[in-house]
Amino acid sequence: MVSILKSEVFFFISSISVVLITVIFIIIGFYLIKIMRNFSIISEKLKETVEGTTTSLEEVGDSIMDSRLFRFFFSGKRKKNRR
Repeated sequence: MVSILKSEVFFFISSISVVLITVIFIIIGFYLIKIMRNFSIISEKLKETVEGTTTSLEEVGDSIMDSRLFRFFFSGKRKKNRR
C-alpha cells in the first residue's frame, strides 16, 4: 500500500511539473513571437530608409556631376601635345 501511495505522489508531482514547464514554454514562445515581429517591423523600416537614402544620394551625385564647377575641374578631356 505504501508503494502505491508513493507512486501516486510521484505521478502527481510529475504531472504538475510537466504542466508548469509547458506553461512556461508557452509564455516564452509568446514573447519570442512578439520580439520577432518587432525585429521584422524594424528591419522593414530600416530597409525603406536605406532605399530612400540611396535614391537621395544618387540625386545629389547627379546634381554634383552636372554642376559647372565639377565639370571644370574634372572634365576628363586632356589636350594633346603637338609636335
